Order: sequence, then C-alpha cells, then structure tokens
Amino acid sequence: MVLSASAPTLLREWDSLQKDVIPPLLEADKHPTAWSIGSIDDAVALAVAFRHAQRSKSRLSLDVYASDRSPGARETGFALADLRGIPETSKTTCLVRHERRWVADESVAEHVFLSDPSDPVDLVTVRTGKAAPQLPEVVNQLRPGGQLLLITNSPELDGDVPAGLEAVGANGTGHMYRKCERTQPLTRSDTRGSVMPEPETLARRRAQEELVESHVRLARSLARRFAHHGEPADDLEQVAMLALVKAAKRFDPERNTRFATYATSSILGELKRHFRDKTWMLRVPRPVQELYLSVKQMRDELTHELGTTPTNGQIAERLGVPESAVLDAMRAGDNFWPASLDGRNGEDAVTEVPVTDPSYDQCLDRLQVQGSLPSLDHRERTVLKRVYFDGSTQREVAAELGVSQMQVSRLLAQSINKLRG
Repeated sequence: MVLSASAPTLLREWDSLQKDVIPPLLEADKHPTAWSIGSIDDAVALAVAFRHAQRSKSRLSLDVYASDRSPGARETGFALADLRGIPETSKTTCLVRHERRWVADESVAEHVFLSDPSDPVDLVTVRTGKAAPQLPEVVNQLRPGGQLLLITNSPELDGDVPAGLEAVGANGTGHMYRKCERTQPLTRSDTRGSVMPEPETLARRRAQEELVESHVRLARSLARRFAHHGEPADDLEQVAMLALVKAAKRFDPERNTRFATYATSSILGELKRHFRDKTWMLRVPRPVQELYLSVKQMRDELTHELGTTPTNGQIAERLGVPESAVLDAMRAGDNFWPASLDGRNGEDAVTEVPVTDPSYDQCLDRLQVQGSLPSLDHRERTVLKRVYFDGSTQREVAAELGVSQMQVSRLLAQSINKLRG
C-alpha cells in the first residue's frame, strides 16, 4: 500500500478492508502475513480487521510487520473519529483506551512485529508515495498472488505500476494490484549470511516502556550514590537511564526474577563501568583500576575495624596481593585527575610551568622584521644580512662594500633604529 501523507487512517475504510483486502488473506493456505511500510497504525488496522473477519471463517491469526521509516515516528494510536465504522464488539475486544487515544490491546499487539519481514508475505501496504524507490523490493517480497494496495490522492496510477503486477481494481482505500509472476523471494540477512534476530513485537515494546517509566526513580536513586565521586550528577543520571532501558530490553520474566532486582544490578554495573572506562584522565590498565577500587574499599573496612588508618602491608595482606601492587594502585589513583600545571607546591606558592614555545615568539619577530625591511635602503639591508644572517664580521662587510669598519657599525646601528621605529 502506498499512502500519501494526507490520506486517512485505514480504519476509516473499514468496509473496504472487510470486502476487498481481508478476504484473500482468509483463503491463504498457510499462516497469512502482511507488511505495512511507513505506518505502525496501518499494521494495527490490518490486524484488527483480520481478527474481526476470521471469527466466523477461520481460526488463523495475521502477523503484520511494521516498518515506520518516517522521521519522528510516533506511537500507534487512533482517534475516536477513526473508529466510527468498526463494530462495537470488535472495538472493545481489539482496542483499549490509553491517554485520549485508542491503542491495540495485547492480543492484537503481540501479532504486530516492529521490523521488516524475513519471508515472503501475502499483503504489502506502503506509505511513501506513488514513486516509492523501494517498490521493486516490495514486489520481490510478495508471494505469487499476493496483494499490493496503493493508497494515494492521485486517481490515476497506470503509468506507475511496478513490473510483475496486474491491476485488480480500485476501492475505498486505494488501488489494488496482484503479483502475477514468480520472482526470487527477498531474503533478509546480512552479507555474512547470518539470520536476523527475532523481531520485537509492539506488545513487548509497550511492556519495556512501562518497565522503564515505573523504575525511573530507582535509576535516579542509584545514580545519586555516586554523586560525590567527581562526576556531574546529570551525566551519572544519563548513564543510569540508559542502563535502565537496556535492562528492560534484556529482561526475561520467565526467569522468576523481579525486574527491580535485575535492573539494580545492571545499573550499578553500568555506573561502575562508566567510572572505570570514562572518567580516568590518564590511561591506566584495567587490573590496576580494579585493584585501586578494592584498595579504597578495604582501607575503609580496615579503618572501621582497627580504629586507625591501616598500613599498606595490612591492606595487601587482606587482599592477598603484594604490597608493591597496592603502592602501584594508590599511585594510579593519585593520577585519576592530573594536577594542574599552575598548581601549588608544599609551601603554598603558585608554581607556573612555562608552556610557551620559543619558536612561536621567533616567528612573530620574523614577521615584524619582514614588514619593516622595505624602509631600509640596499646598503642597510646588505649590512644586516651579512652580520646577522651570514655570520660575517664588520671588517669583512667593510672590505666587501669598500668602506671603513666604523661606517659599517654606523650603518648597522642606523638600520636597527629604523626597524625599531
């Protein structure tokens, strides 16, 4: 289906869906599948319409793949005006009210997959316009006899029919075509031949979003535990939130583990990795970083246990590592943040480290002299060049010019005064 930006939602054409689009899917020999390109709403509409039609004819369910490539794609949902043609029984059994919109319930959402299909499909809908560049790929993805429904504001599309299709007719939803020749089905694998991962369903994505929204306070509280370790609170909170989203995607409820427990472990691990990998200003080997954290923790424990600051030997003995390793870890910790070049020494006096490159000043001097040279005459420039650039003595320059050494000295002083002026 190719649907223009201004075309209405499919559910508004309920009668046309039930009369022209859904019946061929009910007659499919195998489990029927569809592919909606450009809108998750189209995928939900097809799933709802098929479920309504199959109640009295078949117990099959329709799996619909949704590929919404439009920028800023929003969550699926329908206004009340979109549902006026749907029977009340189907509306209440397939849709639920959510924040002023109607969305698919779980029994429908679990059949909507948020990915491209890996196998040929029986129906394709597209929302990208009549000149969509992916139409040849779409035709290749259709089974022989499969349907392609083009929805557009344009009344005529004869010149834009992709090869391999025959026109079936027009209806309330658009122009219907059927695949009339066998082509090689499109396979969805990467260049190495690996199979794509199992697609995410709309129901699973909603469950993930609910988990994230209900555990935001947990992520923020865990981030605050590390607030006094030198990192900005906003950065730590961002790390915790990203870890929460990853935990929601990886969580498997069949393992009989509470999500809060799993998320806490995941977020703390991500925060620790952030400090280990992102906050060290100098590159320190990971074993040394981990030993430094262990030394800090053990030092606190022994201080509480002994009532005094423990020695390096006591820490090394408790950790089971050589004392030299403890010293190396502590030195590495001292370099967590390098000292400023304009720091203070033990006597509380500012120590400024010279960082100016002398060649930079020389370059500026050369540019200034170059701009002043035109003010000198030929003899003055010759004296400067021989004395300062060629390394000649004043006597040698005087012999070359046929003047006295005293005159060369006066010319040199005169030239320098002109350049300084």
